Amino acid sequence: MGWDDYLAVTAFILQIIFTALTHVSTGYGLGRLFAEVGDPETYVTAVKWELFAHVPAILMSGVSKCSVAVFLLRIIRNKLQIRLIWFFIGSTAFIAVFTSIVAIVQCEPLEKGWNRTLIGYCRFDFPKLGLFTGTWYVVMDFAFAIFPWFVIWGLNMKRKEKITVACGLSLGVFAGICGILRTVSLIGLDPSEYMYNTVPMMIWSATENLVTLMCSSIPVFRPLYVRIKYGSKDESSSNSRSYNLNEYGNRKSVVVSTGGIGQRSGTSRTVVAFNGDNISEEAILRDSKDQNIAAGGIKRTDEISVSYEARGMPN
Repeated sequence: MGWDDYLAVTAFILQIIFTALTHVSTGYGLGRLFAEVGDPETYVTAVKWELFAHVPAILMSGVSKCSVAVFLLRIIRNKLQIRLIWFFIGSTAFIAVFTSIVAIVQCEPLEKGWNRTLIGYCRFDFPKLGLFTGTWYVVMDFAFAIFPWFVIWGLNMKRKEKITVACGLSLGVFAGICGILRTVSLIGLDPSEYMYNTVPMMIWSATENLVTLMCSSIPVFRPLYVRIKYGSKDESSSNSRSYNLNEYGNRKSVVVSTGGIGQRSGTSRTVVAFNGDNISEEAILRDSKDQNIAAGGIKRTDEISVSYEARGMPN
């Protein structure tokens, strides 16, 4: 497992916590009108648990975006793009942590955050901050969906196969669509019946996170699909095509030359070995720096014969 996998598991755990807190809030009145709840204290309790649910909701979306970003770092080798992705990771982590903290400590006293009838004041306009955070997450979804195209399009592959692989790595666009719907529901939120009108926003928040996790997992499931379809990795690899991945794969090159000074011919032999199994999108593009050439690797030998005429030395 890589760091992207650990982040994905963390996002899923946060999703479970979010679901549990939402379930508690539903028991007190989340999704119902104030008149249907009847008791003001019960209504306030529902708001409190719903507000607590915002913390894992904000964090799980941020963590899932970072998981996708870390996965992209495995296949991207352009230094500018790597720096840009690290900027996205850092800014997303900061925004997620800051917004989740503000969700709880936005008012003084803290209880005013879920009970607006109390005397006090609020330091932040949380709805506007939530709108900014949601918009940033949408930008991240579409940015991470675009990055793989820059990588794939430079490879020596058929156009159809480029599109297939790039689309497999760009499924996060569906999470971006869910994020847009979540942001739109937040803009149109009517605070007069908050517990009833906030339901669409919470549904789309959970959907966005789960869609992000599913879409980021699909590309790495391809080896499992190939293994099931062909029976084993070696069988499928023997029938698969190989591609020129000089820029992205690990290559070991040895040049052996024969012939010396004054000879009229010589032979130069270049042995080029590539690592990787060429099965999954990640395996096609990953860097295998510290690995030896495995049995499933690609080895190419080029022999070049050169004929030449020695120039005589002047007396």
